[in-house]
Amino acid sequence: MWWKLGILSLITAALMFCIIPIRTHAVLFDPASPQEPAKWTLSAMMANMYLTPGTVGMMCMLLAVAAYVAFRIVRSG
Repeated sequence: MWWKLGILSLITAALMFCIIPIRTHAVLFDPASPQEPAKWTLSAMMANMYLTPGTVGMMCMLLAVAAYVAFRIVRSG
């Protein structure tokens, strides 16, 4: 039962990261004077995310579905 909840948590987290739009900084690139590319870290990626009302609604829906499935897993075990 616990492994099912773990897999459900990972799938939910992956789906939530997939639906969040990420701002790019392609406009800041100047080919005449190339700079060293910024390091990609999890905190830098999360700083570039922005939430729209549709994204927040989708996240709430994903959490509600995941909570329902988790409730069904716990009740059936």
